[in-house]
Amino acid sequence: MVQSLQVEDLVTESIFDKIEKFLNRPWLEEKVNFFRLLAVTQNAWLWIRDALISIKDSEKHPWMKKILEWLIKVVNQWYPLSEWLKLYPWFFSPSEIALIKSSETMWNMPEVLQNIADELENFAKIKWKIKSAMMYPTIVIIFAIIAVVVLLRKVVPVIVDLFPSKDKLPEITKIVLAMSDFVKTKWYLIIVFFISIVVWYKLAYEKISSFKYFMDKVFLELPVIWYLTRLFNQYRFSKLLWDFYEAGVSLPEALWQISDVLWNVWYKDKIKNIKKDIEVWLSFLESIEWSWLFDPILVQVIGIWEQTWNIGQVLQKMAEFYRDEFNSKIEGLMKLIEPFLMAFVALLIWFIAASVFLPMADLISQIGNS
Repeated sequence: MVQSLQVEDLVTESIFDKIEKFLNRPWLEEKVNFFRLLAVTQNAWLWIRDALISIKDSEKHPWMKKILEWLIKVVNQWYPLSEWLKLYPWFFSPSEIALIKSSETMWNMPEVLQNIADELENFAKIKWKIKSAMMYPTIVIIFAIIAVVVLLRKVVPVIVDLFPSKDKLPEITKIVLAMSDFVKTKWYLIIVFFISIVVWYKLAYEKISSFKYFMDKVFLELPVIWYLTRLFNQYRFSKLLWDFYEAGVSLPEALWQISDVLWNVWYKDKIKNIKKDIEVWLSFLESIEWSWLFDPILVQVIGIWEQTWNIGQVLQKMAEFYRDEFNSKIEGLMKLIEPFLMAFVALLIWFIAASVFLPMADLISQIGNS
């Protein structure tokens, strides 16, 4: 029944519907609100259909409202909600669906839904922290480039034209003049070059596995960046492992879902290998113990868990530690980048100023001697 509905849903969806869905898709706020409200209604022992109707009545986002209306039409009190959520893979992730599916059998759906909402909010805060860390240097560099382009196209040529002989200009001024001529005549090549770099990188990263492995390894070994990359992946690993453990998901299934969620291909492959080792009766500790991707403390926690099968709140505390450490390191990185940005801008200003004032000094000295 679900499969036939899924095919019908995809067939009847036109290209215009897909474009509209992409442009007007619900934001993270609506998704978090959906899981929180669903958790509240499940705590109140409402049937799923009644809960969805209650959430729809308070929903303002048009596409989220459409999703809820469709779910209300097809879901009933006897069919699992997780199966219907699979019809919206662009909105509900496989890990979220797996958690909900497990909670339907373990009868702990309110807690699981609340955990999903909390994790979505934490993950959103981390992404915002990363974006804000990149935003400041990006804006400074963009404005610096714009200022240099304006100087090269409008200011430098006018000033240099005041000098009678361009052959006697200093080398730095000749370089700036050549750059000015290139910007004035070949500006479109610069735009095409930067767009090509971005497009090529995205396509290569998605389509060429060797390039993806290389870049992900660079992020794991680059000074400063490597520590942030490992903190982030270990935070996601420990938090998701705790969520799946709380939801009652089997360890192999949990590892498979986690490997699908993580971005770094080295972590993805390692977690898949751990799953294979466990399936052939190797211990979790034996599979993860000598890995360079995981912190020794986290490895010890997993070893204790495997011996006692009672990890309590330790894994969650580890996730919180990695999250807080990541946030503090991002703030430290922002403070570290600022002086380098100022030095970069100062170097640009010195370069342009020297190209203008050196020939002016020569001209003034020639006038004084005459």
